[in-house]
Amino acid sequence: MDGVILIGDQGTNYSVTADSRNITITGLSFTLETKHLLHVYNITQGKLYHVPAPGVSHCTVSGGVITFEASAGPVLASGDILHIQIWVPNKGSDLDGYPMVHVLNPEYAHSTSPIVLVAEEDETVDNVNRYVLPFEEYKDAGVYVKLFADSADDSVFFSIWVTNDTDADDSADTGWVNVTDEFSDLANSDLVIECINDTVEFYFWIQDRPALKYMIKLEYGLSSSGITENNSADVIVIKA
Repeated sequence: MDGVILIGDQGTNYSVTADSRNITITGLSFTLETKHLLHVYNITQGKLYHVPAPGVSHCTVSGGVITFEASAGPVLASGDILHIQIWVPNKGSDLDGYPMVHVLNPEYAHSTSPIVLVAEEDETVDNVNRYVLPFEEYKDAGVYVKLFADSADDSVFFSIWVTNDTDADDSADTGWVNVTDEFSDLANSDLVIECINDTVEFYFWIQDRPALKYMIKLEYGLSSSGITENNSADVIVIKA
C-alpha cells in the first residue's frame, strides 16, 4: 500500500468553514482527490465522516476541500477538532522536503486497509456472536462501531475483550478479560455498551496496547415472543 499521513503533521494542516460541511486541507505536494481519503472523524462532535468502506464513505474532494454529506452529521463549528488521515500516492516522498514516513517507521508499513470485522442484521434473541481480531505485530487500531435496535423489543450489547493466552477459547469468555470500560465511557456497570430502541455510533482507539488478540462480543436480547427482530451491528477496524 502507499504511505499514510495524519493531517497536522509534516507541514500539513486543515481548517473548517463554520456552519458548512467543508474542510480545507493545506500543505500537500499533490492534488488531493477523494480516493486519497482514509479516515475523516470529528472528535468534537463524535461523528465519523469517512472511511473507504460501504455505508461510511460520506466525503468527496474538490479543489483541496473535503465536503461531507448532510447524512454524516450536522454542520461544522469553528472550534471542531478533526482527525484526518490520507493515503500518500508517492512511495518515494510524501511532502516537499520530507521522506516517506513509513519508510523510516515500520509501524506505518503495518497499517491495514479498513477491515469490516462485523456486518450483522436482524439477529435473533439470545444470539451471541464473537469476532476475533488478531493483534500480533500491531499495537494500535481505530475502531468504528454502529449499533441499531428498532424498538424496546430489540437490543444489541457490545463488549471488547483481550487475551495473551494462546489457549483462550474463541467461542467463549474463558481465557479472556473484558476491557470495554477502558475504551469507552459508554460502558455500563456490566462492562457492556447497550443499544435499546436506539442507534449508538462511536469510535475508539487502541493505542500502544499490544496483545495477542482482541475480541468483539455482540449479544442480542429483549425481543418478545412473536416480535420480528430489526437490529444491526457494524464494526470496521484499521490496525497499525
